[in-house]
Amino acid sequence: MCATGLKTYSFNLTTTYSFAAPTGRYTTGADDNIGLGFWTHMFQGFGYYYPFEHQATAFMAGLNYELNGSIKDADVKSGNRLSLEYGLSQYLTEWFEFSVHGAHNWQITDDSGSDVFWDPTAHDRKSSLMLGAGFWPWAGRLQLTARWGFDYDARQRFDNSNVMLNVIFVTGLLDGR
Repeated sequence: MCATGLKTYSFNLTTTYSFAAPTGRYTTGADDNIGLGFWTHMFQGFGYYYPFEHQATAFMAGLNYELNGSIKDADVKSGNRLSLEYGLSQYLTEWFEFSVHGAHNWQITDDSGSDVFWDPTAHDRKSSLMLGAGFWPWAGRLQLTARWGFDYDARQRFDNSNVMLNVIFVTGLLDGR
């Protein structure tokens, strides 16, 4: 929390490392794959800004860098990607939140490998918009969220619509609760 004159504001910064393993059926050349056939390592940094002392309103912005591996059984390495995500969250009560999120994803390096038969400099991209709602049936411990979203301005990617449901349970193991 920082204070400047009469205004008090606060912010949070988070970083994350995650990975996506090549799960799901994948066969090079098949048209019915449900997996991607390669590892991805993701590095994320996000910032949250709370313009009011009550922190019911939050602005979020973050970057995600995806470092892609080679595709199984093919000499193809997908280009790496950079994503910008942003949003606004507003708690309407202590237990109900509404949010709006946007995202842009760009391929920033060329596809490579001897099996690449397409123009490797033609990078893909897409943008997304999402609306969400969150509910705390057990204050500070159990949160249920739902988001609906759609893609637009896709190039060399599919436009998708999606629904995401999350259940978040805070165990309290680390703080003795």
